[in-house]
Amino acid sequence: MRFLRNIQPLTPLEMTAVVQHGGPQIASKALVNDGQKEIRFFSYAQGEDIDRETYAMDTLLMVLTGRFKVVFGEDGEAVVSPGEMFALEAGTEYGIEALEEGKLISILIGG
Repeated sequence: MRFLRNIQPLTPLEMTAVVQHGGPQIASKALVNDGQKEIRFFSYAQGEDIDRETYAMDTLLMVLTGRFKVVFGEDGEAVVSPGEMFALEAGTEYGIEALEEGKLISILIGG
């Protein structure tokens, strides 16, 4: 395929099956990552987290399974559950913690 990778065309795939973690860790798989946009599937073990980082792109998090705490800015925090989305503006420092074992999709869009 021209733009997508790590996925078979013309074949249905359950979104929760795109990536699996093993043991107490985080696993990810990128479907697109070209510097201006990124689509990445994450699988988290309970209690695992990604430290606060700042991205030059807008971020959209979409939770498939589990619950996640997103910490952002000075003291902001939100819990995001299955079926919910959470958006962050470019330049916002944020981190993610898995409150339960779970999976999410992260979409970053820049210009």
